[in-house]
Amino acid sequence: MSTEISFQKPVIQRSKLYIDEITGFIMGVRKFGKTTLWADIIKEKFKDPSKGLLVSCGLEHGTNMIDNINTTHINTYKQMVALKKWLISEKGNEHDISMVCFDSAEEFFSIFETEIIRRSNAENPTKQVKSIKAAYSGFTNGEKECAKLVKQFLNDLYSNKIMPWMIGHTKLKSIKDKASLDEEGFQKLGSALISDYESAVADCFDIVVTGLVDREVQEVKKDDTVKRYIKESERRMYFRGNEIVDAGGRLKDLSVPEFIVFDKPNMAKDFVSIIEDALKAGRNDIDVNIEKSKSTTKKEETKTIKEESVIEEVKIDERIEDIGDVMEEFNELEDDELEEKLSIEEMVEECRKMFKSATPDIKKIVKSKLANGKLSVDMDIDILNEIYNILK
Repeated sequence: MSTEISFQKPVIQRSKLYIDEITGFIMGVRKFGKTTLWADIIKEKFKDPSKGLLVSCGLEHGTNMIDNINTTHINTYKQMVALKKWLISEKGNEHDISMVCFDSAEEFFSIFETEIIRRSNAENPTKQVKSIKAAYSGFTNGEKECAKLVKQFLNDLYSNKIMPWMIGHTKLKSIKDKASLDEEGFQKLGSALISDYESAVADCFDIVVTGLVDREVQEVKKDDTVKRYIKESERRMYFRGNEIVDAGGRLKDLSVPEFIVFDKPNMAKDFVSIIEDALKAGRNDIDVNIEKSKSTTKKEETKTIKEESVIEEVKIDERIEDIGDVMEEFNELEDDELEEKLSIEEMVEECRKMFKSATPDIKKIVKSKLANGKLSVDMDIDILNEIYNILK
């Protein structure tokens, strides 16, 4: 007698419309007002603080000066599991919580790390460890196990219609573009979490917003020294990432502004409105006129450059009269043309390898041949051949 295996049959899913139907990660510099923003979001959305829950984790105690916030404190993994069971089993009985936020992300993951260390020691009694880096024989295995446990925990809440949110801190990180010859990379403001935990956050949360204080610095020269003074500062919440800030989400196209200025004591109304307008813009049968954010950068030069870039992109689009003809031309490529493309890719890869071991003088010559500092399969074949011969 065979046992029938059941599964969830496919359904046509509609995109969500309200902030209490999605998950989110709010990160920012310390004392930006992240926890206050969460409390205000709950009051703005529900007019009832008991509809949301702020879970202070470990050493985090950030609610002492916030009025009318529904909160609890968790120190251990067992307490965290008990909280999850209570949230799921008692919904509609002892509580009516729709959104739960864990503060802070660093302390939250630390609690789960302790559990992973315990499990590693239980499974390997002869190899007792004290740190997450050494758990499960090291090589980031402990961190990966911790990330999996966190994702399962958050998914259990999500599956029971209790939307998890999280608050975290930011940190400047060095980013290196693999396609670039720039070996030093560049600085970008992102999560203070390690990469495995950052990936878990990206998987679990629908939106990631980042708060920072943008400062305009003025340099004053006196005698032989130059001193830098803050001329002006502006608190911003970024909804979309750029070259200096990590942020983003699963919202449609440009339905949210790049950032809004945090210039009010209570920004919850603006925050909820921006998110829900963007969610409605994702519906094909809802006509939403999204008001352009009044929060724009004060540097008019940057704004002009962006506007000119958009105009140029529109001009390029207008030149493409028939996409069907373009696709047909592509499909008619001869085999030898495709083989040439492959050989160029191989040459680019070989050049990148040789560049790493080249002398500083050779690297300088190669960089002078590149307009944007990058090797690409789309670059001029003659220049690519010249670079290849220089490095060879």
